[in-house]
Amino acid sequence: MEEISYNILWIDDEHETLSGTKGRAKRNGINLIPFKSLNAGLSELERNYPFYDGVLLDAMIFENEDDVKGSEDTYNVHRAKERLLQLKKKFEIFVLTGQKGVYESRDFNQSFTKVYRKGSDEEIDSLFTDIKEAAKKQPDTQIRQTYKPVFDVCTEKYIGEYAGQDLLNLLKANDETNIDSFFNTIRKIVEDLFTAFSKFRLLPSEFTTPTVALNESSKFLAGKGSDGSLFTEKGYQHLDGTHLPSQITNYLKTILTITQAGSHRSNIDHYVRTVKTIYLFKSVLFQLLDVLVWFKIYIDSDPKKENWARIEQNNEPGSTGFEKLIPGRVININPHKGFAFFKPDKEGDNVFIPPHLVGSHLLQDAQFIRVEVEEYKDNRTGDIKLRVKRIEIV
Repeated sequence: MEEISYNILWIDDEHETLSGTKGRAKRNGINLIPFKSLNAGLSELERNYPFYDGVLLDAMIFENEDDVKGSEDTYNVHRAKERLLQLKKKFEIFVLTGQKGVYESRDFNQSFTKVYRKGSDEEIDSLFTDIKEAAKKQPDTQIRQTYKPVFDVCTEKYIGEYAGQDLLNLLKANDETNIDSFFNTIRKIVEDLFTAFSKFRLLPSEFTTPTVALNESSKFLAGKGSDGSLFTEKGYQHLDGTHLPSQITNYLKTILTITQAGSHRSNIDHYVRTVKTIYLFKSVLFQLLDVLVWFKIYIDSDPKKENWARIEQNNEPGSTGFEKLIPGRVININPHKGFAFFKPDKEGDNVFIPPHLVGSHLLQDAQFIRVEVEEYKDNRTGDIKLRVKRIEIV
């Protein structure tokens, strides 16, 4: 089986019945990400267009996800084309249809030059070949292919898709006037990385909530100082066996020294203004890429979890108001990104359930559970939000 390489947004109201097409695409190195309607599919593409390598449409599609059979229309595929033309990233549009009249329509084929017939093995083979050829010409796709081991880490299983979009922008950057912004973005990706360490129970949650403690996290993960003595951070010591390799420790120390705000940054900024190059930024970025590739290899090796010792009592106030398990139900599981929401039985807002908890507990929509909730800081917006920390299956 060819490894999946291309992410194609697919709009077809019958996609749930076309499992054979999905499987065939996967064998051809194409990951079809399906939506039923114009608005759902294009809204996703407008938000996350750097993630996608191409677009595949049915000729007759719903306008909205809750539309009923019979309301699909070719008018909507023309509206989709208009919205696609407004995007910063340009996609060649492919149409796969089972409508003979549409397939043979001269007017339709003048508007859409890449039209293929459902049910024809020969045409579907041509479709997948043409999709890959068009995708290979996309600059973003070429970057993701060149740095594939890095972008393999940028999924919800590991550090998240937002980090992938940030990395794509950084790898395209060639302007030294925005170095400060680039350094801030690198620092945010390191925050995503440390949050992932915590998600995999390799870093105590106190290091990442409500905000990510960058220096303390780095020292804890390193485990030991140059003299061989164990670091004590936030009342924890990282025990032998899961300390970071020295090279990764050194990379993280360099990255944080250069990218964090503080008095030393004025020296960095002065240096960048003096030399007027992007070489320092590129060297830090490539160290980060090495760290990310190593992180996936490390996680896939299934390292020992919670390999730490509590050294001192936490003197901070103990109660946050969220210690009690709250009863409620699972709702709105996202089949593509893996997250869900928790709806309390009593009054209260719905609470975000991270993908790793959804997956580890095999949660289902409407399932009754009890949860512990915690506050955290959204690294992208800076807002304090709530998320599920622990789940008890009832």
